[in-house]
Amino acid sequence: MKRFQTDYATRAAERRRLRIYATDPMSGRRAPYRIAIDVENEPNLRPGPSGELIEVVDYDGWNQIFYRAVDLNDPALLMEGGLPPSESDPRFHQQMVYAVAMKVIDSARRALGRPLNFSAGRSKPKLRLLPHAFYGRNAFFDPELNAILFGYFQADSRSPGANIPSQTVYTCLSHDIIAHEMAHAIVHRLRPRFIEATNIDVLAFHEAFADIVALFQRFSYRQLLIEYIQDSRAELQKAGMLVELAQQFGYATGSGKALRSAIGVSPSLANLAAAHEAHDRGAILVSAVFDGFFRAFQKRIADLLRIATGGSGQLPLGRLHPDLVNRLATEAANLSDRFLRMCFRAFDYMPPVDVTFGDFLRALVTSDFELNPDDPDEVRFGIIEGFRERGIFPVGVPSLAEEGLLWPSQVNGQAPPLPQILLEDAQRFLTYSATALDQSRMRSRSGSARSQQTATETYQSSVIEESSSVDEAVPQNRKVRDNLFGALTGYARDNLVTFGLDPDRAVAVVGFHAVHRITAEQRLVIEFVAQFMQTEKAPEDNSGNLPFRGGATVIFGSEGEVRYIACKPMQSAQLPPDLQKAAEARKLAAANCIDELDRRDPRMAFANADYLRDRMKLRARFSALHGEG
Repeated sequence: MKRFQTDYATRAAERRRLRIYATDPMSGRRAPYRIAIDVENEPNLRPGPSGELIEVVDYDGWNQIFYRAVDLNDPALLMEGGLPPSESDPRFHQQMVYAVAMKVIDSARRALGRPLNFSAGRSKPKLRLLPHAFYGRNAFFDPELNAILFGYFQADSRSPGANIPSQTVYTCLSHDIIAHEMAHAIVHRLRPRFIEATNIDVLAFHEAFADIVALFQRFSYRQLLIEYIQDSRAELQKAGMLVELAQQFGYATGSGKALRSAIGVSPSLANLAAAHEAHDRGAILVSAVFDGFFRAFQKRIADLLRIATGGSGQLPLGRLHPDLVNRLATEAANLSDRFLRMCFRAFDYMPPVDVTFGDFLRALVTSDFELNPDDPDEVRFGIIEGFRERGIFPVGVPSLAEEGLLWPSQVNGQAPPLPQILLEDAQRFLTYSATALDQSRMRSRSGSARSQQTATETYQSSVIEESSSVDEAVPQNRKVRDNLFGALTGYARDNLVTFGLDPDRAVAVVGFHAVHRITAEQRLVIEFVAQFMQTEKAPEDNSGNLPFRGGATVIFGSEGEVRYIACKPMQSAQLPPDLQKAAEARKLAAANCIDELDRRDPRMAFANADYLRDRMKLRARFSALHGEG
């Protein structure tokens, strides 16, 4: 009996319940919008809160003061699930950003099948969250500071929506804004070159993906779904506020509506061609993904509706039966979790540079096909249809049939498997990755600072990342890491033409990690994901100092065989004409993107030489992106 009690207490201690606003304070006046969520329990969590991955630093930049840090390990707060929601208590603001950020991290970690790490070197080992960083209508992730900065501002005095005129509105209290910015930080960690505007989709993808994560994260809260399913009569696309992003922020600015919506763009081939601004264009991608979600949800609940209606499928007038609503809410929450995991997993199947909406579709289809080949709910079909109706067509595919959208296993000839010695080192990396994931789960059980340090060190030894040059691998594993890095570089050099890259140009390994996931049939899938990149120096012209890059993400099976290649070709006379044409099209797309951004930039009228040189880098700052939309 004592052993059972100990095991139960250990399992319970793995999670920590914290109270949050499910949306924001504007809707949080009502009880259903004040919820408690489970996040990973970090026993060594220090006041701030400051954990292993993130730390909240509450310095008010406008008033130039530090607010007292909340201690979530205070016995009273542990008993109560943290502080109650409050607009006036800075300690709740700290709790809110920490809880939602950890929830997004947990979703990404489960989807990717490996730990996450936000270290940017010894001076910035954690991602910092600043709830009251500045006064202004903005919140943004800053890669250079390795921080997310939240602003606060006064609501519009004449048209504040449901807010008091001129009341203070805190972006750190918006669930959607916190999740959105955390998604930016995760995307930047997984694909740091996705912030370079090499085509018109790149910046729009960053914004769209962050919105997708924010919405699906909220859709996973079952208790919130119950009310919306009842009000919309199981048609979630008509659920009003549920599909809207950052309601308080949008209304407080005087716009009279939420900041954005999952269904704000109607299906039309013309909309994509007309949309150039990052948020406007990203909204089309968001609507395509959620179109797929709504289709899948209706298909998934069709049997429940038939049972509830005696076979007619037509719901009677009046309120729905609570049991039916509960079942529908469970289905919606489970499906949203699947979509969220699909979107995160897609990163393992995306090229390292120059992403397009079409690349994301192919990555979604390929990654989900690996785990759910049968797809009985036709989730992938619904997503493909959502993209098709909005004119999002991947380049270089024979058709929109599922098999036509899967990434190929060869780009220019058959790529050889990993050499045996290299495969053995890769398999050692797989062991490190599994150990790191296991240690991250064991942190809550041991609670020792040493266990947390070991998990972080093991993670750094199990992943090669573009940013890892600033970190040192664990000494005992450094030899395997260095050997693998050198061997991968050699393997890439020997197969550059096969991967659609330039054989006369240097190649860099910018990512390598092992993946282990369980399929729908409870089958273990082991893969190795390598990212190779080439860079051509920016020309001395009007390019805004934006280099041209090519690259390939290569997915290997457990025996080292090449399974998929997501390629962005470079120009080379040794490549076949179709790849040369694709590389030329990429260069033209980059030039057109620069021209379009120049055309819409009012600063170009009086730009000096420094701005002209650095304008593409300046435009790619998240603070500037969010300032526009």
